[in-house]
Amino acid sequence: MASVYKRGPTWWVRFQFDGEHVRRSARTTNKRQAEAFLRNLMAEYVERARNNGKTRHLLTEVVERFFAETTIKPGTRRTYTSNSRNWIAACDHLYLDEIDRKVIASFISERKKAGVTDTTIRRDIAFLGTMISMAIGWGWIDTNPVTAMSKKFLRESPPRTRFLTRTEFKRLHAVAHADLKPIITLAVETGMRKEEMLGLTMDSLDLRRREVHLQETKTNSPRRVPLSDKAIETITDLLAKPNRPTSRYLFCKPDGSRMLCNKKGFKAACERAGIVNFRFHDLRHTFASWWVQSGGDLYKLSRVLGHRTLQMTARYGHLRTDDLHEEISRIARQRSQDHQIGRPRHRKSPGVNAGASH
Repeated sequence: MASVYKRGPTWWVRFQFDGEHVRRSARTTNKRQAEAFLRNLMAEYVERARNNGKTRHLLTEVVERFFAETTIKPGTRRTYTSNSRNWIAACDHLYLDEIDRKVIASFISERKKAGVTDTTIRRDIAFLGTMISMAIGWGWIDTNPVTAMSKKFLRESPPRTRFLTRTEFKRLHAVAHADLKPIITLAVETGMRKEEMLGLTMDSLDLRRREVHLQETKTNSPRRVPLSDKAIETITDLLAKPNRPTSRYLFCKPDGSRMLCNKKGFKAACERAGIVNFRFHDLRHTFASWWVQSGGDLYKLSRVLGHRTLQMTARYGHLRTDDLHEEISRIARQRSQDHQIGRPRHRKSPGVNAGASH
């Protein structure tokens, strides 16, 4: 049975064709336009079946079904939504079987002309590969053109390691809003990701053992994060704050719900502090950089940050050069000693006595 229905202000259509349940956004707030869209779409399905014996699907259909049926993290959803806009703008009129390597190469070329970085383009392509893999699983298409493409011509940008000096952080902390101060302090004291930190609950805190237990992480691997004296002080002050509402969250709104990081407020604080080219995630880089500069071990840092591999942590290795200077000095001293040992001794001439008197 075919029908139109509303999701928010937008009208959607649904019908069943050849055993398949079809749901599409009519992209309109007008019911009559949605009904016309439904009639045209159903006629299109009939025409496709008559010509091919198999229903063809647009990329927009894959994206819409994916978002409707798949549960993903909010951050991933935002990224995928951005990726989908890029592809739909380029391939809105194309069926899945028309998206081949030539189409992808053209997409890459246009994105490069627009000044988009190779790293961003690689993520767009990865998203397309994910969508087509989903379509293969649904029986909508047989092959994935992304898997046959080489991405070697797209250079991965060097990982970002922007961090604050201690003087810069003091300036930022001084001008930050009162609600933002404990957030940025805990960020540079623990190295936690923004979502991990803002999602901290009362039962994740273990102040006696001086650590927090993270169950939901980006890598889906629970981990424990040690707390410094400053981190303990920050958490204690938050819990003792007058008129603090009853909440399961450490960082909460006046009504007790989870607090969200105010991007505009953070950006404004950076501007007031005279700090440029700095994102909230760079506070995590700041923690890691200070750790390494203080002589901290990279392997232990990797565990604290929750990196999947030590290679991800190795980006901070260039920040510590003291041990390299020490090693070079040691090698130089060793070479000097070896040179002294191998140098031939000069013998005194026969009959000459330096201490003889004339």
